[in-house]
Amino acid sequence: MNKKKITKLQFIKNATKHSRALINNNKINNLKYKLYSESDKHNWCYQHFWLGEPILQTPEDIIKMQDIICKEKPDIIVEIGVAWGGMLLFYDTLAKSIPIKKIVGVDIFMPKDLKLRLNAKISNKVKLIKGSSLDNEIFSKIAKIRKNYKKCLIHLDSNHTEEHVLNELNLYDNIANKNDIIIVGDTILNYIPENKFRVRKWNRNNNPKTALDNFLKKNKKYKLLKEWSNNLLLSNNIKSHIKKIKK
Repeated sequence: MNKKKITKLQFIKNATKHSRALINNNKINNLKYKLYSESDKHNWCYQHFWLGEPILQTPEDIIKMQDIICKEKPDIIVEIGVAWGGMLLFYDTLAKSIPIKKIVGVDIFMPKDLKLRLNAKISNKVKLIKGSSLDNEIFSKIAKIRKNYKKCLIHLDSNHTEEHVLNELNLYDNIANKNDIIIVGDTILNYIPENKFRVRKWNRNNNPKTALDNFLKKNKKYKLLKEWSNNLLLSNNIKSHIKKIKK
């Protein structure tokens, strides 16, 4: 018996319905946080690569980022926290299919060998800037570049303390236009026990999610896009995606 094929529109409706149901399944939520916490003891999200360079994201977050960029079509992407450069290479790869015009990567630590490796692989769309995301001179450089493009996606993924992320959100709000997207990395820290195998300043009570919550309480110009993380099971970015709805 031949099964009748559904339309793409119906497929998307079904997928959306199941995604909404998934987030309300407490059994799955408990399991996913437990699994993430256990795998984090082995630095699981550090085990993936893009074009030979470490990409410090989970595979799900990589796919979700592609989905977001495909739908939102930002002209410029600003990544705060380059690390080993895998995510910059990922954005540059997408730029071959999606009309991304500029990619800016910022980090306080950018050794020569990393720049040499990246420069051999990236296009001229990518601009590397060494320095703190909160430094006035660095911010001015980013703002100057950003003003030449219409729509922006900002990915905050550097220092994960509440104070630092909240300062970043307040600062980068100044270059965000209506409909721009900000993704606050590593909000997962709010949902899992502290990793005692990898000591950091941030923890369950001091992390990007607590910063984002405080920012949204005082800033009504943004909307939390909960649906973008509804179907994420092993993700760094739980309830971390916001869109500016008012200038």
